[in-house]
Amino acid sequence: MVGRALCSAAASSAAKVVVVGGSGFVGSALCKAAVARGADVFSVSRGGKPGAKQLADSSWAREVTWLKGDALKASDWPEEYLDGVAGVISCVGSFGGHDFMRKVCGEANVRVFDEAKRRGVARAVFISAHDYGPPLRDLLKGYFDGKLMAEEALFRNFSGGTGTSVRPGMVHGTRYVAGSLPVPLSVVGKPLELVLGNQVVRAAVEGTIVPGALQRLLVPAVSADAVAQASVDALMEPIPAEFEDDAGNHRRVLGVWDILSHRDR
Repeated sequence: MVGRALCSAAASSAAKVVVVGGSGFVGSALCKAAVARGADVFSVSRGGKPGAKQLADSSWAREVTWLKGDALKASDWPEEYLDGVAGVISCVGSFGGHDFMRKVCGEANVRVFDEAKRRGVARAVFISAHDYGPPLRDLLKGYFDGKLMAEEALFRNFSGGTGTSVRPGMVHGTRYVAGSLPVPLSVVGKPLELVLGNQVVRAAVEGTIVPGALQRLLVPAVSADAVAQASVDALMEPIPAEFEDDAGNHRRVLGVWDILSHRDR
């Protein structure tokens, strides 16, 4: 009953929500979505405010409290960073060498979830990734190993539906690099979303014609806004009834099609 009471606090429109990695591509979409829900939004990232002027000067960004902090040193964050927080969304991640990706995508998020639990945060969401299987999984071994490590920490600390892993495939939208240079990922991503997100195409892909390994590759791209909407909904809405009597073995996961269903609400 105590756990459920704590969880219900996250559904409040005035809930304090912390987005770890909130100044980045997906993180900024998460902050924007949480602001739209009326939450009191705090972002923690190494750089503080977004580097892109287009993001930093937007109306929703003025509603966010931008804090500096290293996810790998979450235990050193000032107490006020997580004080009174109803929920945390962590989207820390990067590409690079295998060891680097395992550290950033895995260890950094593990430390965030461990510290959030220690400080009494009730709910958490992790932006994980769709598992495409080999050969992509082998090529990006550190990335996927890190995501898996972080998921284990999420569910270890936040069981019974209080923790949610969101697993998008390709995420599209406008990413800003080198300061404020826009990269329109939707030029590629939106067509992939429209084609592979079609229910007729989905039925064909998931039918007996397409081999299982190929099915894992042919998933729709999703927009950063859709990922953000699904994540904020998972954090702030009541926990689904099927988790009420869960002993901790039932993991709450939102896949690509679940994300698209939130987009269409």
